[in-house]
Amino acid sequence: MKDHIYNEQNGLHYTLHGDVYLPDLAYSKNDYPPLGKYGRMRQTYLKENFKAQYSLMLMNDTLWPHLLEIDR
Repeated sequence: MKDHIYNEQNGLHYTLHGDVYLPDLAYSKNDYPPLGKYGRMRQTYLKENFKAQYSLMLMNDTLWPHLLEIDR
């Protein structure tokens, strides 16, 4: 069996671990400064009232820059 494969249907690379192929997933490691009062308030507001938008921003890695801008 190959150690690495590529699935053209979903565009993911897989690595063999034991008898199972697991997707090669990675997250972006951004070192953002900590949020202040207003950034945390905006985060809570989005999380409670706009769950879809919050999730979308979180997945697109646009949430933290948005919260930092609000905090400024």
